Amino acid sequence: MLVVVHEPDSSLDLDGVRAFVRVVDLASFTRAAESLGTTQAAISLRVKRLEERLAVRLLDRTPRHVAPTVRGARFLASARTLLEAHARALADLADAPPPRLTLGISEHVAGPALPDRLARLGLDGTGVVPEVTILPSR
Repeated sequence: MLVVVHEPDSSLDLDGVRAFVRVVDLASFTRAAESLGTTQAAISLRVKRLEERLAVRLLDRTPRHVAPTVRGARFLASARTLLEAHARALADLADAPPPRLTLGISEHVAGPALPDRLARLGLDGTGVVPEVTILPSR
């Protein structure tokens, strides 16, 4: 006897997750839309639907400021991991290795803000693998 348990759909829309991450990284719906090649209204709708799906407000919005809520900040790391796993899964099926972005910078330029600066490149979910070489300043 086969018993089928129907669970409510708990999947996340990857485009919504990608939009959320990009809005946080760029601190702007407009800049996120530009980087994803779409409109501000489309990004806003994707984030709104994601928030509805999760039943959680992820972003605090004012006309001049966008920032993750406490729960949004907690979700951000998982959202990044999801997008990276998705990109890896697609790359595993491809015949070619994933594209790489190689950066070489001096240690005095790298500093503690380097991870934030790399995040602002908007590589999440693109399949591009960033490689950073940091060498001593001379």
